[in-house]
Amino acid sequence: MISYLEGEIKKITDDYVIVVVNNVGYQVFLSSKIRAGLKEGERTSLFVHEYLRENARELYGFASHAELEFFWRLLDISGVGPRMAMNIIALGSIEELVKNIEKGNIDYISQVSGVGKKTAQKIVIELKGKLDLTGSEEEDQEVITALKNLGYTKSQAREAVRKVSKDVTDTGDKVREALRYLSK
Repeated sequence: MISYLEGEIKKITDDYVIVVVNNVGYQVFLSSKIRAGLKEGERTSLFVHEYLRENARELYGFASHAELEFFWRLLDISGVGPRMAMNIIALGSIEELVKNIEKGNIDYISQVSGVGKKTAQKIVIELKGKLDLTGSEEEDQEVITALKNLGYTKSQAREAVRKVSKDVTDTGDKVREALRYLSK
């Protein structure tokens, strides 16, 4: 599974870019927000989600791991596909998105083409109270990965990491605290 690409931008289109890594070109769908800051011929690095369907394999790229994590959260919601999730993330910063979801601002999310009031409401209901404004998910990725390697699902790992006291800063201690929570 492809999760990160670093290479030269060969081509930029309205929907995607082609990133060349070791003489292999990867088509990566990007939001207009990210594409606007790129130029052909320059190097870039992207966190990537590989989306597999019956007849297609698509890559979706993000500037930060926090954006990718938020993308995964959106994909967990019934009715939200990868293009819609990517366009929601393009609305603004992750902090802005979280604040608007926590406020229940359905109008903010329904600005995205294809997102109606019902879908926006569903997103708010599913995510409200479950998002972290501090960005600690990006910092705690090592803990989540360790828990996944121990056989826990990504959602179990995320939930356990959220339960760990913010006072615990050492990665090993965070893993131990998360395991205590998971063993209950």
